[in-house]
Amino acid sequence: MIDLDTGVPAELTAWLRSALPAAEPPFTCRRISGGYSMLTYHLDDATGHHWVLRHPPAGHHAGRAHDTDREARVMTALAGTAVPVPAVVAVGAATDPLGAPCHITEFVAGQVVSDEDAARRLGPDALRTATTDIVTALATLHSIDPDAAGLGDFGPRTGYLERQLHRWRAVIDAAAGGDTADLAAALAGLADLIERNIRPDSAVRVVHGDYRLGNAIVGDDGRVRAVLDWELASLGDPLADLAGLVAFWNPPAAAMLGDRMPTLAPGAIGTDEVVRRYGAETGADLGNLWVYHTFAAWRLACTALRAHARYASGAMKDNSDLTRFTTACAAWIEAANTSAKDQS
Repeated sequence: MIDLDTGVPAELTAWLRSALPAAEPPFTCRRISGGYSMLTYHLDDATGHHWVLRHPPAGHHAGRAHDTDREARVMTALAGTAVPVPAVVAVGAATDPLGAPCHITEFVAGQVVSDEDAARRLGPDALRTATTDIVTALATLHSIDPDAAGLGDFGPRTGYLERQLHRWRAVIDAAAGGDTADLAAALAGLADLIERNIRPDSAVRVVHGDYRLGNAIVGDDGRVRAVLDWELASLGDPLADLAGLVAFWNPPAAAMLGDRMPTLAPGAIGTDEVVRRYGAETGADLGNLWVYHTFAAWRLACTALRAHARYASGAMKDNSDLTRFTTACAAWIEAANTSAKDQS
């Protein structure tokens, strides 16, 4: 696979000229920071045209967490709707010169408000717009009929939470052991609690899977110009997206590995308003939302446990303090337990 950090070789230049007929070489690439499951690059040509190219890391050419074809398909389907998405202009296969599946989208000008500092630079008025707009964009996504959008076969149509529980239970089992045994046991108990309280899916809609303000591009006025990172999208229960958004709105400080969310800055609406706005715009029945809140925190605890296992194995080539992951896992478990006790 070609390493784009070292430049764009002749064979890839030829492919890009074919994929982007209006482009003029030479091309330059520079890495866009953020994200761990996809490598993302700002691609420029000699005329000053800009695109974004994404591809999975070396050795990860299959599976939903690295599936550029899946991501390109959902963005293409949503391009004709009111959901703001980048325009897909090219899709590449592993057999093409890059040596990995990829997609290229038009560059969307604006900023990613990924943390509190970025939100403070945006300013309170624009941040209020951004935090209301991100809720409206989610309600708009969940108003779309998957069949009408050509996504009726994008995933199973029932049992979204059950499938997620099955998947993450396997992660818990694989990561458990040693100093994480108590955490794994707590997660297993929460999974049982969630499973006992699942109702039939609230609807069958396209769900983003990792929906939050930091996965969007906003303008200086705070308007959401594009929702990004669709690689975990599927058909499923829309309330899982809502709960995931709320989980990252004002998360436990110990769970965030030092990061502070943009929604903590002055001007952001609160979580109660997030839920009220979503309910008003969708008409969704939110009576069992506590189960989804519990699930969202539980799943984030599972990701922290998995990260601990990966780093402990040496796979990430990083010997830094592993207790940050167990601390984060414990904080998300506490948040999940709090949601379960509230049952509201």
